[in-house]
Amino acid sequence: MKLSLPNYEPQFRRCLFLIILFSIPAWLTLRFTGVDDPDVWWHLRTGQWILQHHWVPYSESFSTFAMGNPWAAYSWLFEVLIYSLFGWLGLVGLLAYTYAMVLAITGELHSLVRKFETRLAYSVPLTVLALLAMAPLYTPRPWLFSILLFIVELNILIGVRHSRRYRRLLLLPLLFALWANLHIQFVLGFLVLGAAMCEEPLGKLLRHRHLDGDQDKALPVFYMTLIALACVVATLLNPYHFRIYAVVLELVRQAGFYNLVSEFGAMNFRTPPDWLVLGLTLGATFALGRQRVVRPFWVLLLLAAYLISFRSRRDVWVVVVIAVGVISSSRSALLVGSLETLQKAQIIVIVAAVGILLFITARANHISEDALQVAVAKAYPVRAADAVEEGGYAGPLYNHFDWGGYLVWRLPKLPVSMDGRTNLYNVDRVTHSVMVWTGQPGWASDAQLASAGVVIAQRDFALTQLLRLDPRFQLVYEDQVAVVFISKTKNK
Repeated sequence: MKLSLPNYEPQFRRCLFLIILFSIPAWLTLRFTGVDDPDVWWHLRTGQWILQHHWVPYSESFSTFAMGNPWAAYSWLFEVLIYSLFGWLGLVGLLAYTYAMVLAITGELHSLVRKFETRLAYSVPLTVLALLAMAPLYTPRPWLFSILLFIVELNILIGVRHSRRYRRLLLLPLLFALWANLHIQFVLGFLVLGAAMCEEPLGKLLRHRHLDGDQDKALPVFYMTLIALACVVATLLNPYHFRIYAVVLELVRQAGFYNLVSEFGAMNFRTPPDWLVLGLTLGATFALGRQRVVRPFWVLLLLAAYLISFRSRRDVWVVVVIAVGVISSSRSALLVGSLETLQKAQIIVIVAAVGILLFITARANHISEDALQVAVAKAYPVRAADAVEEGGYAGPLYNHFDWGGYLVWRLPKLPVSMDGRTNLYNVDRVTHSVMVWTGQPGWASDAQLASAGVVIAQRDFALTQLLRLDPRFQLVYEDQVAVVFISKTKNK
């Protein structure tokens, strides 16, 4: 008599794949580079201001150049969240935010892939490639919410395309209402809605036909139009109402910053993530080209993603997410197996293993508040700011673009001359500032520099060496990171 023993190999393999997948966010985010981001500091200062005043700002108060000008804190909900985490956990809170968001992105992205490809041996590597391609974006910024909610939107739409349960579309206005309070890139969500609206008319025009068993079908244009209108209305449920779209127009018109700010520039293909982006894009293009029936929905999204992501490296996530969707959806529905659900014991094992690996990764990277403070002091003028406070020097403050965000946070009583909020500063002003800091002809006649009471300068900049010889200024502090000059007339 033969005994039939259970085969645990498939369950073990399934758990192993998922443990590997959900352990990657810790490896990608628990690094000191998480506190090197120059913009997180003015986000912290804005969150602090909102909680102190119990409302959002409508005018600028952090910089001398734009003081009193209209300004909208379009990521106000993120700023309240990140400041609250900082108040609770310190700098570790910034890493905790980044890790939690990347973990959520991992789950949603894998869920998107699994709607078409149920085999973990294929879905997990594809998701991992996408996560690695987006690795440079894993910093404590609100754009992580845009990446997550963009994938959630796709998941909702794909789920409805498969199930035809149209009531689930009512989740989209709620999603947009939240998104519009978290990040200005909620407008990218309209690309997905637009593609879904256009698919049915384009399908009829192109005489689109469906393969037998294909569940990924176009949604009725009538329903999608109503939902899109509801989503537009939902975005107005923010403190700035329709004025939020004025911010969108401001950012669109500032094309000159694409040549000035590195994160706005195109990929330079000097790092592996850039090549992964290109590889996924080519893979998606090939997958579309070999389909017997082309779906306009994915074609429109991929074309839009080309234009957005290859223009600016901060937006590469758009083409990565769409490429993953295209590649996974290119498989015929006849080849896709049934989706197996995890048992409770398997979930416990996976969660426990991921938690243990998270702890090990944090310990291996020596993550602690003190270590993160040291990392910040190596990248920003921490001790120089202390010297300015102790000296009680009078402003105005003159600083470089890169340090503006940190100084907004660190020296709230001294408005900065410039920081990373590009919608406050015109391209000509930033270009001129670059010329001054590089010591080009005419630097000495810069009005902001001439009127400055305090200059906090990077040690290796050309302007720093010139100010050592400038009779208008006196050097009062210097370390390996920064140099502080004061005006001899304003700080006698």
